[in-house]
Amino acid sequence: MTGCRGVGVNNPLSPCHPVTQTPSEMDKEVALGTSAKTGLGHRMHRRAFAGAAAGAAIAGPALLRAPHAAARQEMTELDFTIWNYAADIVQDNIDRFQAINPDITVRLSDFGWPVFRETMVNRFISQTPTDVTYNGGNWLNEFAAAGWVVSLDDYFDWAAGYEDKVLPFAWQDMTFNGNVYGLPYYADTITFMYNAQILEDAGITAPPATWDEVTEQSLQLKDEGMESPFVYEFTNTLPNVSEAFASMVFGRGGELIDEEMNPLWTDPESPAARQLNWLVDAKNELGILTIMDHETTITRAMNTGQHAFTVMFNYNLAALNNAANSPLAGQFALALMPGETHECYGFAKFYNMTQMAVNRGDEVINAVGEFIQYFAGEVDGEYPVAKRWAVEQGLGFGQTALLDDPEVIEAFSAWIDVDLWREQLELARARRQAIWYGIWSESFHPLLGQALAGEITADECLQLMADSWNELKASVQG
Repeated sequence: MTGCRGVGVNNPLSPCHPVTQTPSEMDKEVALGTSAKTGLGHRMHRRAFAGAAAGAAIAGPALLRAPHAAARQEMTELDFTIWNYAADIVQDNIDRFQAINPDITVRLSDFGWPVFRETMVNRFISQTPTDVTYNGGNWLNEFAAAGWVVSLDDYFDWAAGYEDKVLPFAWQDMTFNGNVYGLPYYADTITFMYNAQILEDAGITAPPATWDEVTEQSLQLKDEGMESPFVYEFTNTLPNVSEAFASMVFGRGGELIDEEMNPLWTDPESPAARQLNWLVDAKNELGILTIMDHETTITRAMNTGQHAFTVMFNYNLAALNNAANSPLAGQFALALMPGETHECYGFAKFYNMTQMAVNRGDEVINAVGEFIQYFAGEVDGEYPVAKRWAVEQGLGFGQTALLDDPEVIEAFSAWIDVDLWREQLELARARRQAIWYGIWSESFHPLLGQALAGEITADECLQLMADSWNELKASVQG
């Protein structure tokens, strides 16, 4: 993604590029098992997902691919979809893969991160050729329940063997109903970052360990002239808004839903309710928090010295400490997520094989297996693509072997305290998922936005969040 390199390290979930394909609201409603008239009250259960996929399958992948039939006699063609981060590097990795697999050719399509879920739902419904795709834990349950993506261990003997080679939170994020559906494109945490020089100049000897201390230190810095010590990434269209919220809740030792998939934030003393109240109070009552619409904007703002604290994807620390682009490089540091347990949200973004690929037969299935193993798995004792992302771009990874790779450690040491990073990784965990989680998050974002804008109270926001969740749950489960 060559257009967004101004801050040094690109966002692997970036919306910087224009959207190539945006699905219609009608397609979205079909995917959810809803209609414009009935909305979320319509029953949205597994049959609704599977029926949409099965109905679209009438067209048939072979029919859609007919113009390429002649080429398929000589090689296997794969269609690969990604969100538009560093598409140039992805294409170069594809070129390397094709060089050692001359019987496989890969066509790349990239789409905007904020609309990636909608775009993929549209592609699956319309049976637009798609064999391999990026995915994440927030959408896996939905896509798997719909029958759009398939588990790897149903088709490849090697898939289950990676469990001991992948970080536990990443493996959990790639698993649905006991089956693993992917291998990591990258895996990371959402962490707490701060400007150590600002704290030192203010006589603050250690970063905040609790959210009360975040408040206290922010108020001190505000009293000394800093208008907004805490800068927070928020916009309605970013899928990671709910993920950042989850990470802060985890720091308090909490969870968003229980094992029966009931929302926990309805309890006003729950970690989730307390954290949402903290955000709203920090913005509207204390005036210590300001909002910016994207991490690249925050990175630039942090480099002006106007803000001391933020919570973002961990790779942003590499951007903040990149001397080539950051005026204050070297001043930024990781702190364990504030809270009673210091846990944080850990996740994986990964490669999925689609049902469309399976429908095309063994030749395509085998080609997808070769592709996923090269891009995410072990090749001659190495993890070439994951290591490249880590060393060149500062991206996290799920492959545990890279934790001890000398080149990776050397690269990461330039921008993060590696020992503290390892400690935070040990405390990272994936969140509980639900088929409707990704859909619910799209209603959570504007509700949080209203609360941060002071249009509704924190309590009203929490109740509306629960109403939306419970309505979706009832639509799926009956």
